[in-house]
Amino acid sequence: MKTLYKSVFVIALGIVSLTATAQKDSTLIRQVLLERDYNPTLQDASKVNTQPSIYSPVIKAKELKFVSTVPQITLTNNKLGSAAPSDINTGVDFSKKRGYLVLGAGNNSNLEGAFGYRLVNGNRDRLDVFATHSSTSANVDYINADLYTMDEAKAKYSASKVNLKYQHMFDPSVLWFDASFYNTSYNYYGNPFISESVALSPAAYPFDLDSRQNVDVFSIGAGLKSSDRNQGILKYKGGVRYQNFKSKYGIYTNEDGPKGGQLDLDADFYTEFGSDRSIGVKGFIMNQSFSGKSETLENAFHGFTNITATPYIKFQGGNWDADLGVNVSGMLDTKTKFMASPNVKAAIHINDVNTFYGEVTGGVNNNTYLDILQENRYVNPIARVEYSKTLFDARLGFRSGVVSGFEFDIFAGYKKTDKDHLYLAQSLYDPSSSTYIPDALTWGNVGTPLYANIGTGHVGGLLKTKLIPYTDLSAKITAYFYDVKYVNGNVTLIDKDLYSEKKAWGRPTFTAELCADIKPIDKLTFSLNYLYAGGRKTVYSSYMIPVQEVIKMKDINELNFRGEYQVTDWLSVNARVNNILFQKYELQYGYALQGFNVLGGLSFKF
Repeated sequence: MKTLYKSVFVIALGIVSLTATAQKDSTLIRQVLLERDYNPTLQDASKVNTQPSIYSPVIKAKELKFVSTVPQITLTNNKLGSAAPSDINTGVDFSKKRGYLVLGAGNNSNLEGAFGYRLVNGNRDRLDVFATHSSTSANVDYINADLYTMDEAKAKYSASKVNLKYQHMFDPSVLWFDASFYNTSYNYYGNPFISESVALSPAAYPFDLDSRQNVDVFSIGAGLKSSDRNQGILKYKGGVRYQNFKSKYGIYTNEDGPKGGQLDLDADFYTEFGSDRSIGVKGFIMNQSFSGKSETLENAFHGFTNITATPYIKFQGGNWDADLGVNVSGMLDTKTKFMASPNVKAAIHINDVNTFYGEVTGGVNNNTYLDILQENRYVNPIARVEYSKTLFDARLGFRSGVVSGFEFDIFAGYKKTDKDHLYLAQSLYDPSSSTYIPDALTWGNVGTPLYANIGTGHVGGLLKTKLIPYTDLSAKITAYFYDVKYVNGNVTLIDKDLYSEKKAWGRPTFTAELCADIKPIDKLTFSLNYLYAGGRKTVYSSYMIPVQEVIKMKDINELNFRGEYQVTDWLSVNARVNNILFQKYELQYGYALQGFNVLGGLSFKF
């Protein structure tokens, strides 16, 4: 560890040295737009079911939200979930306006807002402050509630983030610093699956569905990169970031939660030779450490370091381009391991409108505490999730835009990941365990990782068209198939031998999404979004239910509508109707999401 932090010190000195060198060259005075943690676009806040998502009403081609090779379902409209800074966007032309304000409210106590202001707007200097907030307190009905004692719960969630970012433009370089504070709180409201046949004694209800888990994250970072006008032979970009995190509760409400820090360093040095080639090397170091210790499991929060280097060379011909590289990684965990994975991409362009493309990539998935917080905040707080290794992720496809205003993409691929994790809903209550504390409340439903080597294949298609007047339409369908083999992690919380049936629990076999933006007049935009995901299965593991039962999860079948009207150049009004089909479904088993709901808001530029 001392060696790691010495490396940080050396890199920091290198940044200072490069900055001093950049300051000497005064031949270029140029305005560079500030690179934000998110691109601001005025839109209402939709934290309604999982993560809030706000997008610009500008009609443009868009990428649909399902990732073709990692079928983790991510809703983009009807959500109850984390407010990452990229979710709230505000597009401000800072030559005319200096700030923005977004306010949104709806039923179920759904609230969301965003604020940003450019404090300094000079030719060489930028200083921005911006903040986001999302919260909800909604009564949700459990699915199949008639089989259990409880039929509903209150889902509580809030997330707030404040950012400060400074950027200075040297002649050949751009230097930036930023700092942020993020807070999120939520309750583990998932169905504890208590059967009517279980005795209704106080000992049968040690579950806490009301207390809020609370997580604070403080982040500070700095970086330096070459500007577009850098005429030097060597180009560069790099940065360093430290994030400190602290959670309130562990598995019991009288036990402290995980806390620690994450250090990230990354760098990219490259140079061009000839008119069609460039060569370089990328590298990054990630270190995660925990200052708290688990009171239940030994070595549950051991540290982890990932050191990766990627040498590469890029070629570009008249109608083709290719990137050739390899990732070489060293993982310092309970055991030190090494791996190499490909990083190859290529494309052939035919008549500028048709493209055959393919790529084979891979690498280490760190699965840090902060990664998992965004992936599944209801994860078991008893131990960290292990890292996984993507041995290869191969994709190929064909894109065509031969008809003006109409594009399509046909694609397929296969991915192999070792020690991937599948979330299974699990109760932490064990009345027979010697670690059970009778006077302490515990969570009744948490997502506990079951580790597996998983092969994921997919095939699908995407189309986009603007041939319908005043409309931008896009649709995507993807089918998935899996090959699963259970394995153990360094800290195994679920015995893999208990599950004879090997499935990719919780992941879909088919997904579809349809997006339509309609702009009948210049200042009015309507948006329609339909999302489907089917074929998901899971099992529930409980100390009270010794037999595991395979359960078919309800398909996601969601339709959302949104409208926005630009009243003036500084004011717009918007309204959204989510889950118009009144569907009930879950992303994590037992955690039912909100049903039909509405939300409206105002957006200001000033």
